[in-house]
This record gives sequence, structure tokens and C-alpha cells, in this order.
Amino acid sequence: MKTVSIDELAQRVAQELSAPEPQARAVLDRAVDLMRKELQRGNRIELPKLLSISVKLGQSVAAKSAAESALNLPPARLIQMELDDDLRRKVEGAGLYQILLVVPQKNFFTGVMAARLSTARSEVTVVQGADEAIERLKEKAADLIVLDAGVDNAARVTEEVKKKRATSLTAVIRILAEGDDAALVKGLEATCDESIAEPFELADLVKLAEAELARIAEERNYFDHVMNFKFNTTEELVESANELVGHLLAQSGLEEEAQAATAVAFREAVDNAARHGNKYNPQRNIEVQYLLDREKVTLAVGDEGEGFDTEIYLSRGVSGNPVDAARERTAAGGVGGLGIMLMLKCVDKLEYNYAGNKITLSKFIRKSAAARA
Repeated sequence: MKTVSIDELAQRVAQELSAPEPQARAVLDRAVDLMRKELQRGNRIELPKLLSISVKLGQSVAAKSAAESALNLPPARLIQMELDDDLRRKVEGAGLYQILLVVPQKNFFTGVMAARLSTARSEVTVVQGADEAIERLKEKAADLIVLDAGVDNAARVTEEVKKKRATSLTAVIRILAEGDDAALVKGLEATCDESIAEPFELADLVKLAEAELARIAEERNYFDHVMNFKFNTTEELVESANELVGHLLAQSGLEEEAQAATAVAFREAVDNAARHGNKYNPQRNIEVQYLLDREKVTLAVGDEGEGFDTEIYLSRGVSGNPVDAARERTAAGGVGGLGIMLMLKCVDKLEYNYAGNKITLSKFIRKSAAARA
């Protein structure tokens, strides 16, 4: 368990409010100082949705002086702190986990599934179809969604949940019909967190649900937004992927200029994956992972191509001499490396995997805010 310092709090406040970090730190310091003074005066401090701190008077104390006479001293003051009830339940894990079971239509078996997932600490809501699920999620967030086999447009539910920062850390389990291929992609699809194929034992679904609830409880401590998606390699879907990433970046806390630069780097990475990796073969897929934590945005783009030797292009891109590397690769029948220099200028960190068919781009939020200040 980590200790969150006031420096980190100031940094995060600055990011979320798009304010200079020194100003955020000054406001926090001043607020702490004022609360200290009010407590010393005996006043009550109330921080909505967090805690209240009050000063209570204890019993008067009659102490003996050195001359053996009584000396009535003022009563001692006692500090009392009360944590917000709702926050206490969430911290201690006493709150109800919300599970949404999405089915084509309600029947006896869906009732059995709901009963197995419902406990003293979990509440199950059963809805019919993707439209009803999306409407329900607008009213009440879920911790876990189970998409039953046969639900039309089930992928739309996953996309609606994952593309929003506030709900992206909802776990999604997809139940596959017997014979369905979990790896099969049609168009652009947000990736579910887990899947289970029919026929299955209900005990296995329960274990999977338990594991997913435990995973998201941990990941919510480290990530603010997570989305994985895949798409077939076509020009239309490449453009759809760029639009989706633009939507994700708009929620990231990056400055507009940094968002635009990151989007340019992503566009170049996806274009390389489609053009040079998958060679615009629609039977091949491109996989994207988007991660937002308190420090940075990370985008990973992977293709199904053979990859290439990235070291020479990365080193020359950093040194500012990618042109020679691009000429050498073109002369050898390969593709140029000028795009790497462009991406290096747009993001703070660029990495390839060993095979050269997956690139990871990172853009630091704090650096973006500092540049603006």
C-alpha cells in the first residue's frame, strides 16, 4: 500500500483542473493551514464525502499544586474524526458489488445464473438486450457485466462502457455460444475482459466473476481509463480507430496540443501497422490498448505482420538522422523509417517489441501541463 503525498495530490489536482501545479500546491497548503487554525480554535471541520473533525471538551481536571492545594485546570480537548459512511463502506469493501446480466430474454436458466452470482455483497440486475443494458447503465453503474450468448449487438455494450473514463474499469465477461471463436473480429470491436464458452459449469462462471471483481478492485487503484479494441485492416476501420482514440484522448487530461500530438503519433503507428505490417489484408487484425494512469497516456498498437529490425531506425530517429536509415531500408525493398522520427517528436517515449510488430507510445500528462504553465 502506497502513501500519497501532498505533492502527488497537487499534481493530480493540477492535471484534472488543467491548472499550474504550483498554484494547486499553494491552494492545498493554504487549505491545510486554515483547517489547522480552525481546529485550534475548537471549531468543527466538515469535508463533504470525506470526513468531519470536531473538538470535544473532556472532564475538568482538579490537580494538586506543589503546595497541596487544588488547582482546577480547563478541561482537556479531545479530537474526534468521523469518516463519511458511504466512503467507509467503499474503503472497507462493505458496499454491494453491482452485477449486470444481459440476456436475449429472461428464462429459467438466466434466473439460476443470477441466483448464483447474487450474495450478501453482490446485487444482480437482469436486463434483456443491448439497448436495455445501455439505458440501465446510464441510471446505475456496474462493477461487472455478463453478456449472455445470443445478445444482438453485445459488442456495443462493451464499447459504450469501455470508451468512457468513468465506467471503463467495469469488468465485462462474454458468454460464447458453442463453436464461436473468441478471436474472431467483425469490424471494430471493444475487447471484453474475459470469455467463457458454452457449455460451461456455473461454478466456472462464478470463479471467473470472482476473479474479475478482484482484478478491477486492484486496477482501480492504478488506472483511470483502460480500453482494448481490435479491428480488421481496412481504410475505413483505420479511420474509425483514429476517431475513437481522439475521443479517448479528449478525456485524458492532456492539453489540447499534447492530445493533437499524441493523435498524430497514433495515426502514424496505425498507418504503419495497416500498410506495412498487415499490408491492408482485411483478414488480419490490428490490436490497440489504451491506458491512462495518473502520470501518462499509453497507446500500444500491434499488427499480425512479420515486424522489422527497429533498432537502427530508433537510434537514428533519436539522433535526428533517420533519412539515411529510410534510404537504406527502401533500397533493400523495405519501408522507410521517417515515420519513427515523426512519432518520436510527438510523444515522450516510444518502444517496439522484439519482433517489431508492436509499438508502444507514451505521453506524460505532467510534462504537458508544465509546458503550458
